Amino acid sequence: METDALIQSLSARPAPVAPGAVARRVLVGLGLGAATSTLLMIAWLGVRPDIGQAMATGMFWVKFAYTVLTGLFLTAALIRLSRPGARVGAIAMVIAAPLVVLVAMAAIRLMRADPETWRPLMMGASADVCPWRIFVIGLPVLAGAVWAVRGLAPTRLTVAGLVAGGCAGAFGAAIYGFHCNETASPFVAVWYTLGIAALALLGGLTGARWLRWR
Repeated sequence: METDALIQSLSARPAPVAPGAVARRVLVGLGLGAATSTLLMIAWLGVRPDIGQAMATGMFWVKFAYTVLTGLFLTAALIRLSRPGARVGAIAMVIAAPLVVLVAMAAIRLMRADPETWRPLMMGASADVCPWRIFVIGLPVLAGAVWAVRGLAPTRLTVAGLVAGGCAGAFGAAIYGFHCNETASPFVAVWYTLGIAALALLGGLTGARWLRWR
């Protein structure tokens, strides 16, 4: 009788997943991670003292838009990939759009600048620490993404890990922007993007292990 009951239980029709449950879980994971990353950034580096003045400049919001939009597009892709057999689909076409716009702005900025200013525009004063700070600040967001996705049903684990890491890097970069006083578009296009890419690489390399169903 125990065997018959087990067979009947396994063959029973599963309860439908509530609409939006996948998105809610992913957003909760990312939100908790982002809150932790914000506290980490404040405790470690602090908010830049001239944040009020900085927020009155256009480049502050360009930098913020680049990171946040990239994170939001990757979040949409991560929600899709958290379902079994899903692919990124049309979202892939827009994920790179913020970077394309920023690179175009950086190229125009360099073309209009004197060649002797190219290096300062590219390197700023913090190129040696910027990507690694973004990497560290984004780690709690990655942890939140891993918690969310491993409780769902992803099947393309490496791709899901890559996207989860990209989400973490993008939102980590957005949070770091409240400390960083670099505003040149060439700097942001290179070093912020490298920080985002580093976390995406970490997610891609570990996704098959971290995101396996539990």
